[in-house]
Amino acid sequence: MISAVLTLLLAAAAAQSDTTRTAREAYTACLRGYVQRSLDARMSAADFAAAFPQQCTAQETAFRSAVIARENALRATRANAEQAATDEIDEAKLNFRERFEMAQPAAPATPPPATPPPTPAAATTTPQ
Repeated sequence: MISAVLTLLLAAAAAQSDTTRTAREAYTACLRGYVQRSLDARMSAADFAAAFPQQCTAQETAFRSAVIARENALRATRANAEQAATDEIDEAKLNFRERFEMAQPAAPATPPPATPPPTPAAATTTPQ
């Protein structure tokens, strides 16, 4: 009983200390929405790849700032804080890029190349 209460208290404290949660949720919701709209529009993979980096820039900036602030509060160097932000953003983009790719219809299988029919043994001639 005591351990269950302690677990709930620790979980609540961890949720309160996650300063990036709101920004992360806004950013991933934006990416999720773009992926869904792209799928609904049957966007090609090439068009998606070209347009995807320009999506959700305001939410990305807010998320980057939140991650850097969190890392600075943990006494990380500016370079390490920026790298942590870049890593988290890259991970989110990769996740949603893969979701788009996995939701694409499978490419039709190409038939194997035609091979010439074998020559019958009786038809071959040997040089004399």
